[in-house]
Amino acid sequence: MRSRSIATLCLVMLPLAANSRADTVTLTTVQDNTLYGFGAFENSNGVGWHLFAGATASGSERRALMQFDFSSIPAGSTINSVSLSLTLDRGQNNGTHTIFLHRLLSDWGEGTSDAPGSEGAGTAATFGDATWDFRYYNIVPWTTPGGDFVATASASTVVSGIGRYDWSSAQMATDVQNWLDGTAFNSGWILIGNEAVGQTAKRFQSRENPNPSVRPALLIDFTPPVTGGACCLVDDSCQLTSNLDCDNLQGIFQGLGTDCGTSPCAGLVIGACCAADGTCSIATNTVCTVTGGSFQGDGATCTPNPCPQPVGACCQNNGSCTEVSESNCLAASGTFQGIGTICTPGLCPVVLEPFVDDLTIPSLATPTMGAPGAAATYDIPIVQVTQKLHRDLPPTTLWTYNGTYPGPTILARTDEPVTVNWINDLRNPDNTLRTDHLLDVDLCPHGAEDAPKVVVHLHGGHVPAAVDGYPEFTFLPGQMETYVYPNTQLPGTIWYHDHALGITRLNVYAGLAGAYVITDAFEEALGLPAGEFDVPLIIQDRNFNADGSLQYPSAWTDHYVADNILVNGTVWPKFDVKQGKYRFRVLNGCNSRTLRLALSNAATFQLIGTDGGLIESPISVSELLLAPAERADVIVDFAAYAPGTEIILENSAPAPFPGGAGVGVVPNVMKFIVGAESGFTDSVPAALRPYEELDEANAVQSRDFELSKVSEPCAGAEWLINGLGWDDITEQPVLGTTEVWRFINRSGMMHPMHIHLDFFQILDRQAFQIVDDEVVPVGPLLPIEPTESGWKDTVQVGPQEMVRLLVRFEDYTGLFPYHCHILEHEDHEMMRQFETVCVKGDTNQDTLVNAADIAMFVTAVIGGADEGTAVFCAADVNDDAVLDATGDIDLFVDCLLAGGCP
Repeated sequence: MRSRSIATLCLVMLPLAANSRADTVTLTTVQDNTLYGFGAFENSNGVGWHLFAGATASGSERRALMQFDFSSIPAGSTINSVSLSLTLDRGQNNGTHTIFLHRLLSDWGEGTSDAPGSEGAGTAATFGDATWDFRYYNIVPWTTPGGDFVATASASTVVSGIGRYDWSSAQMATDVQNWLDGTAFNSGWILIGNEAVGQTAKRFQSRENPNPSVRPALLIDFTPPVTGGACCLVDDSCQLTSNLDCDNLQGIFQGLGTDCGTSPCAGLVIGACCAADGTCSIATNTVCTVTGGSFQGDGATCTPNPCPQPVGACCQNNGSCTEVSESNCLAASGTFQGIGTICTPGLCPVVLEPFVDDLTIPSLATPTMGAPGAAATYDIPIVQVTQKLHRDLPPTTLWTYNGTYPGPTILARTDEPVTVNWINDLRNPDNTLRTDHLLDVDLCPHGAEDAPKVVVHLHGGHVPAAVDGYPEFTFLPGQMETYVYPNTQLPGTIWYHDHALGITRLNVYAGLAGAYVITDAFEEALGLPAGEFDVPLIIQDRNFNADGSLQYPSAWTDHYVADNILVNGTVWPKFDVKQGKYRFRVLNGCNSRTLRLALSNAATFQLIGTDGGLIESPISVSELLLAPAERADVIVDFAAYAPGTEIILENSAPAPFPGGAGVGVVPNVMKFIVGAESGFTDSVPAALRPYEELDEANAVQSRDFELSKVSEPCAGAEWLINGLGWDDITEQPVLGTTEVWRFINRSGMMHPMHIHLDFFQILDRQAFQIVDDEVVPVGPLLPIEPTESGWKDTVQVGPQEMVRLLVRFEDYTGLFPYHCHILEHEDHEMMRQFETVCVKGDTNQDTLVNAADIAMFVTAVIGGADEGTAVFCAADVNDDAVLDATGDIDLFVDCLLAGGCP
């Protein structure tokens, strides 16, 4: 060892200044709230001035929550005593009662709810509030309603009249000590009064009270930790320092309370020690070796770092990956993925610049016979192509309709049929027919196969079962299916997409989607923006690999939201608009992502249509909430903006939805750039299209559908409707009748439920809670928002919510699906089917067999009818799938005479 200097010896003689003085600190709550019991389970009072404990005259419980922040107390301190002081300013005329303080076991929230008046009844909880049932309102429930807490009270005190009251005990000191040390999670305390009888409620002041002197106060007496000790340096000298200062001096701390007078550094071999992760620390040779380090020699320092740096995966914005040290990665503006990580496919997301590519408008499909917007025949091949989706992204391999993503827009007219020959011509790069899928296929979902099988569903189409795109009626490369769409429905923006059983999410993600627009003379006469001012906006989200290929998980996942939003097949496009009105037909075509769309300048726009077409009159809105598969027809007016004005279409919806604020949000959608040229400036009509409002009194049956997630051994979990799957057919609506369908969402996320065949009308919404595993409605039936009016084919069902629909079944018999339109849920296994049936002899679908049916019966028997229609089913009285005079007429006459068929 080298000899110590005189200065060092002087340092050794200095006494250690140990810290043993007791200190006190007074804290107020960082959050407090009240749980409201029976009759007010979903009420709260996050920012109210008062807290409550006890029971009201009606016996409804009140429990106060409070939490404190102990970060001002030095780590390692010893808690000597704790005293909580609360100010009571009001109590029911109920005498003296003991109020107990219990330690909470779960964290909870304080939202923005603010109860009116004396605050005793609370008010409707806001997002994140603690309520009787929820730790964080409508997202995370308590394990036990009324709060999760230790059964044994930490303290209690007797409370009577108005005044200041204290709670103090050894257990409270233990609670704070454990919270400070991190041996227990700091969820705070819950205050519970006498709930055995009524009129025991006490009102205390909260942290929001404007008078600081009456707010909750927690007085803590503590002893700070000893902070100093001997530090041995690499030159063998010793200094008295704190542990942190010793580290900064590249020394070895000998422990709290040690001093240099005992020569603790004598004989130590001290130097730099290199760890496996490339970090350097000062240690003795022995300690370095025992801990697996590499000792760099007596007296070696860590400045500069002598240790070899380990490598890991480094991601660049273009999705490329290299394996380098963290410092080299950061120097190259990369994102280091961690020591020892390796570059694997899909590890590095592609980060793209927004608003560099122009919006593409999908072309109109060209018929082989007829004309767009009239009766026509189309040949639409399903082909594999490469398409550039962003300036900085290599071309992406896609599956497309007619060679474009999204597919061409089919323009149709009400009551004029469209025939489409759907041709599966998916081929490999060598032009051979494909035999496998473009993406990895998880075989766990029902019906999944690693095969290029497809089937096309016209979403929103009122069509026979044979052309609905039944998920099992898939066809392979080299095969073709001909579908005739009758278009016997109101005009609107509907869409076509793949619907193959078990792999719908993959086929749609690969590119198989397009718009189908139905119009008529009435709508054309309204004078809405048309031509270049009528623009579809098909919004989807995708992730990409560095080579431009689509990135999607190999294994089934509960939901999948991507980092890049595409509009009409372009990532974050820009669109040059003229000074005037545009009609945007907006479709949320995402697999799982819900969109809350608004303009960046907070401007309002007009909603003129939803899933089933135009609504009765325009509604002025500032945002749109669209779940997957929902559509919105809107008018945006750019006339008032100066040339060069830029407006962003933004998204603020969390993912998964409703989720936590800001979680999973991709904010940019597209940019509008206003030009100097005048555009469409006509006014929007005040009245659009009247529609028939269904009457609940006409419903012949009500059905409940519970939505839930369960465990299963293959993928780990699956989503079910009423605990049943695809093959379980339990609903058989009768054509010509109306039913009430109620979807009951027992999960924590929203489900967009879609029904094939017929549009429906939303009746109302209602919250519920689970009591003994039974659904118990809470509160009143809530009317729907005006933006949900009109005909719909997809409805949002929020967490812990029931939604009722009225649906009238018409025209076509057979099997039709209904399902969640989160495609990952649909594939596994949140899709079931119903079977529509007819009343034999009831050719006019009024559920009666009488003289009104004769003309249609005769026409069907003599002239024929299409199989799968209501007329065919009703006229085929003997149920032999043949319409003939000998087999059906006699039975039909018998039915007429009897007033119905047996």
